[in-house]
Amino acid sequence: MSQSCPPPISPLPESWEIPGSIRSRLGQEAGPQRSMFEDGHLLIIVHRMPGADERQRLPVFFLRSPEGAWRGSESKAQGSAALNEFLTAYEARIHELEDAEIKASTATEYHQLLESAAPVLRASRGLHRAFQQAREMVKEDRDLINFRDKAAAIERSAELLLQDAQFGLNYTAARQSESQAESAARMAASAHRLNILAALFLPLTAICSVFGMEIHGPLADRPEHFWMVIGGGIFAGLVVALLVARRR
Repeated sequence: MSQSCPPPISPLPESWEIPGSIRSRLGQEAGPQRSMFEDGHLLIIVHRMPGADERQRLPVFFLRSPEGAWRGSESKAQGSAALNEFLTAYEARIHELEDAEIKASTATEYHQLLESAAPVLRASRGLHRAFQQAREMVKEDRDLINFRDKAAAIERSAELLLQDAQFGLNYTAARQSESQAESAARMAASAHRLNILAALFLPLTAICSVFGMEIHGPLADRPEHFWMVIGGGIFAGLVVALLVARRR
């Protein structure tokens, strides 16, 4: 006796009256964002707003009956208000990220913003694509045209947000590099001045170390001999300082 296989699990709500040809086109998972049209029924598959670290995309379904009535799989709102509520959530998230972009001032803040904005942009592109497909399948629904235009505006806002965040990160990195270069130049100039100062007094220090603080021998007979030694040390120091300055 053959055992019948259980019907495949569909992610669509079981209570929805929808053609079997649409259900058969779906596996156990909803898959990418897209639209399907069979026997006057329009099904739009979109994804919930993703988070920065979320890899799994949670589907949301919107069904338009042949009579033009809308219903959503996750909203308590009725009719087209359910779809409008879903798109408004995307807009609110983008506005939140835009406020974060305005307040961002460090490379870490811009990096965190890019991590949050990138999945939103990818999701909004799929969202716009799904509504564009739906618009091409059902041409006489005015609400659908408005939803398509709203999805296009969401995608554009997400693109501008990502660009602004990337520009801000690049500017911050360039400004930090410029500041570090200026600090390195100041440190190099200070080190060079110290080298010249050390070169100036090095010969004199060496001579004083050799002869000590007290002069004995032939140099002790006349005081001018002492100043000759000092002058010779200073002259030697100037020569060494000039050589160090030329090597800069």
